[in-house]
Amino acid sequence: MFELTRVIDPREALAAVSVAATEWPTPERIGSDLPPVPQMDVEALLPAPLAGYVRDAAHRKVAPAEFVAVSLLVSLGALIGARCGVRPKLLDDWIVVPNLWGAIIAPPSKKKSPSMADGTKPLKYLAATARQKHAKAMETYQEELEQFDVMMGAAKKALAKVADNGDDEKLSAAKARIAALKDSKPQPPVLKRYTTNDATIEKLGDLLVENPQGLLTERDELAGLLTSFDKSGHESDRAFYLEAWNGTDGHEVDRIARGSLYIPNLALSVLGGIQPERLEKYLDGASKDVGNDGLLARFQLMVWPDSLGFEWRDTLPDKALRDAVYKVFETLDDDDFMAAWGAEPADQFRRIPSFKLSPAAAQAFIAWDTKLQTEIMPACQPVLQEHFGKYEKLVAGLALILDMAERADAGGMIGPIREAPLLKAIAWADFLGAHARRVYHLWMHPEVRAAQRLSEALLQRKLPDPFSTADVQRKNWGGLGSPREITAALEFLESTGWVRPLPKPEAPTPGRPGKGYAVNPKIHSVNAKQEPIKPIKPTKPPKGELNRFNRVSSSDCEDVFSDDDDDRVDL
Repeated sequence: MFELTRVIDPREALAAVSVAATEWPTPERIGSDLPPVPQMDVEALLPAPLAGYVRDAAHRKVAPAEFVAVSLLVSLGALIGARCGVRPKLLDDWIVVPNLWGAIIAPPSKKKSPSMADGTKPLKYLAATARQKHAKAMETYQEELEQFDVMMGAAKKALAKVADNGDDEKLSAAKARIAALKDSKPQPPVLKRYTTNDATIEKLGDLLVENPQGLLTERDELAGLLTSFDKSGHESDRAFYLEAWNGTDGHEVDRIARGSLYIPNLALSVLGGIQPERLEKYLDGASKDVGNDGLLARFQLMVWPDSLGFEWRDTLPDKALRDAVYKVFETLDDDDFMAAWGAEPADQFRRIPSFKLSPAAAQAFIAWDTKLQTEIMPACQPVLQEHFGKYEKLVAGLALILDMAERADAGGMIGPIREAPLLKAIAWADFLGAHARRVYHLWMHPEVRAAQRLSEALLQRKLPDPFSTADVQRKNWGGLGSPREITAALEFLESTGWVRPLPKPEAPTPGRPGKGYAVNPKIHSVNAKQEPIKPIKPTKPPKGELNRFNRVSSSDCEDVFSDDDDDRVDL
């Protein structure tokens, strides 16, 4: 006879390896710690007419100044658009157009939308003024069109009359009259557009044909725009936006139904807000589905500051500061500023007018770019290398924006881009580099995010004790759907004292049961007492280096984004 071997339930193994609670280690906290970011020094990053406006608006909203500043700079970049660019190299024909992309990252109800509204108000004021002018122009056009119709009607009657008489000379004169009228037919006025909120790429193409300077695409919820690229029938939207980031090239569209369309300057600025949780979901999808195609890296003005506490404030806006910024926008809305301030005209090699860097600004840009390419980027992980690799456009574009803003406030000045605005632009790269590290922390540490999700489930007793990997997979929780993700999370929880693997059963069990784990009972007792769990401290850069991007040593990126267990940074 065959001797039956008793099948041992993995959960029964817990009794065999029972460990008193006092013998478990104190669990380390799986919290939401993120790499630190510096506070914004508004005066160091913005010229006077912009700095005061940003500080006043942020103070009244009790919101981070970054929210208003990013929105204001993106708006200025969209206003200048493809009407002129900057040439970072003194001899080469490389031109940078200042159409920047900005993203404001914050939890719900943290003043993202009101702050963006303050930053885009001057641009929307120009849009409202343009609509009023267009409405008056349409009235004039309708009057001229009515006169044209009367004159054309009379000319056709005259043609019919002379045709009956058979007078060739008068017939030729009547035909010439009609031809002249057709050439002088009034054309409908074009509404100058500055922004759009929700447009298909087909409609964007039409708008860009009429507005070759470019447009600002503003989305209150940036997640909607990002996820729309993955919808059926919108496969080409993503590529359209990726190309529109450059802002310097024409774009030809050929469709059977719509015919052919030529966009002289495919230049789009983008601005929107997004919640950290939605950004995390997007990063998850991007890493699994389409990979990193550089879309997120194009959001160079991307900020994720620490949230401010609630405080009730009710003060009047500073009218003088507001008027000064509106004046800057109105001045830069006039196409004449480029030639008047010394921009080199377009030619067969350069499609748009452009400003050179002054010799001092050029030397500063060369020094910064050399350090970026040879020291900072090689020390960082690939996803950060790609993001920082697009900072050349960021710094050059910001230098143009900041210089033009100062000139507009001062009534204009002639010459190349000066050193002071260029240094402010480099300071922005320093500042934004820390925010990029915080954002891509989500991308580069998926095991910590998965462990955090699983730790929350354990605290809420959503899994049995002990449990198996199969128990976790059956739940199909976000970020814990695949065996690889579950294994990474459990290895992290094991290293931090949350769980302990159970020994394999002596006899095989039916099917393919998952590996068993026991749960540290201290996680419940500590949580019940509301005592802090021992945190895992992030490795911080040396003092004085955190907010100086061009001074960060090669070891800083390695420290912040280290894969070693001792240097792990937690979410």
